[in-house]
Amino acid sequence: MMCHVATACEASLPASEAEPLRIVLLGRTGTGRSSSGNTILGRSAFWVSVSPCSVTTECNRQTGTVHGRSISVIDTPGFLHTHLSPEEVMAGVGQSVALSSPGPHAFLVTLQPGRLTQEERDALEWIKATFGPGATRFTTVLFTWGDQLRGKRIEDFLGESNELSEFVSGCHGGYHVFDNSEQGKTTECAQQVVHLLKKVDRTVASNGGGCYSNEMFKEAERAIREARKRILGERGHKAESPKKVAQNKEEQRPELGRRREEEERRRRKEEEARKRVERLFWCELVTASFFFDIVYLNHVISVLQQHNAPALYNHTVD
Repeated sequence: MMCHVATACEASLPASEAEPLRIVLLGRTGTGRSSSGNTILGRSAFWVSVSPCSVTTECNRQTGTVHGRSISVIDTPGFLHTHLSPEEVMAGVGQSVALSSPGPHAFLVTLQPGRLTQEERDALEWIKATFGPGATRFTTVLFTWGDQLRGKRIEDFLGESNELSEFVSGCHGGYHVFDNSEQGKTTECAQQVVHLLKKVDRTVASNGGGCYSNEMFKEAERAIREARKRILGERGHKAESPKKVAQNKEEQRPELGRRREEEERRRRKEEEARKRVERLFWCELVTASFFFDIVYLNHVISVLQQHNAPALYNHTVD
């Protein structure tokens, strides 16, 4: 679903510099990323299909002249409901930065008006984690399917969700509403594109004409790898799989039996050594009574009363 921009509206925006305006579309599967790209370019540049799975499996770059200026739009794989793994989605989305070299001027995060589901929350967190906190300086939230508001002000819709309102407030590009329905008139489609590009221009100006760079993305990637390594390491120390625990128990059974046998042998050896020391002590004491005078014997007895007799011979035990 898309809208064709009328030629009569092409003069409504002044021509920009020779450098093309580079825009990257991000969003959960089914939020109208590709349709929005078609609306911006004014033609069927991206494949659009009603499907529970993302029809965009890799980044797709399309260019065109919109209102007298060169525009480059990069569509990305949708978050969730895709046959790609999270790592593959991240790698695919990372291509958008390379395709928009030296970097995108703006990220458009597509959301549908309606109740903020857990999937939307996950998508928003995924975007912040993937591109890093610096990406919000280049981000605008694009609410698609504006006809679903049914006359409701977008400000009222934002007021119903503190979480969404905070996310939008953190995006320096603010928000914009697109109506990608087939019922949209061409003049209305043209005007919503005009207003969107004006907001993007203001965002670019606020960033000094700069863009989100590949270095910023690489830094975000490094942070993700370090966090993942730390989390996996902590999990590895905290818990093992049930299969691994059972395997360890099975392997430890012979070891436990061997340890019990060694402990029993050590206990018997210590008991025999204690008895041997006691016998030796009393033999020496009796011998002393015959060969030494009574004064020395009384001294020995006095010393023994202050100490545990076997302890005097502990140094002879291995």
